[in-house]
Amino acid sequence: MFGWTGKILKIDLSSGRAVREDVPADVLYEYLGGRGLGIRLMRDYFRLDPFSPEMPLIFTVGPLCGTPSPTSARMSVVSRSPLTNTIYDSSCGGLFAHKIKAAGLDAIMITGKSRRPVYIQVTETDAALYDASGLWGNDTLETMSALMDKGSVAAIGPAGENGVLFANIMVNASNSVGRGGLGAVMGSKNLKAVVVNGGRRVEIAQKESFKKGQEDVMRLFKASPIIFGELGISEYGTPALVDLIRQRRMVPTENFRKTFFEGAGNYSGPSFKRHYKAKKEGCFGCPIRCKKVDSCGKALPEYETASHFGALNRNSDIHSIVKSNELC
Repeated sequence: MFGWTGKILKIDLSSGRAVREDVPADVLYEYLGGRGLGIRLMRDYFRLDPFSPEMPLIFTVGPLCGTPSPTSARMSVVSRSPLTNTIYDSSCGGLFAHKIKAAGLDAIMITGKSRRPVYIQVTETDAALYDASGLWGNDTLETMSALMDKGSVAAIGPAGENGVLFANIMVNASNSVGRGGLGAVMGSKNLKAVVVNGGRRVEIAQKESFKKGQEDVMRLFKASPIIFGELGISEYGTPALVDLIRQRRMVPTENFRKTFFEGAGNYSGPSFKRHYKAKKEGCFGCPIRCKKVDSCGKALPEYETASHFGALNRNSDIHSIVKSNELC
């Protein structure tokens, strides 16, 4: 099989048991991509309470992940949201997605609840639980620092541990599994982190056709003024959209009461570059590199963070926006 590995790792935190199972080929073809596969795997569980030990937390990747296809190093994390009670998925970029495929997997499905805080270590040949009592209470950056030598890390901080309904799972410091509170689902299982590593390569069936498709996508990217233009997101990150949205008078302002904020330009993409010497950063294998870090390597806010700590709160102070992002 090309693209897919045809394997899912199922981990039961209650028993400590981890098994690799085959994923039927027809399921992979009919439910395309990480999101499709993750939603399909929820079929027998979607009526459970989000904090039920039997509720799965599912990390899934699609057939392009692990290939040189542009922007393909993404995963979906699927469960039931404790915030909305809906079946929920969050898309996340970064090295973690690539490492799932490199460990020979299309999905990791975690159920149960550990009696004590643990983290999971996944490799090409093994999956094991380790005591995380010493990490419990740490923020995500401290947890990443403690585990990053073992592989790519997805972790929660105190918000997830304490069941905050909008808690994120943070991946490799600056990528987030956000919005739906899946960090709280992870915390309810006493699961502090998942660490994944591997070296498996994805084989490509039709290399010439794949290369042509890759070149076509890159040509479209380069032709887009929003992506690679002088004022685009490759140059300034997603905060490049601040000026674009402001010009169209579509800025969510004062808790959605208005659609224009005169101070939005103070935290636009060029403002971040001017004040923080913003440098390019990006997800694994992505040519756009839309994330930005400051001169010390700290992640800077993306568009929605800047806009919501900005106009939504009628705040034009870029420094307070950066500090708020850092604290969250």
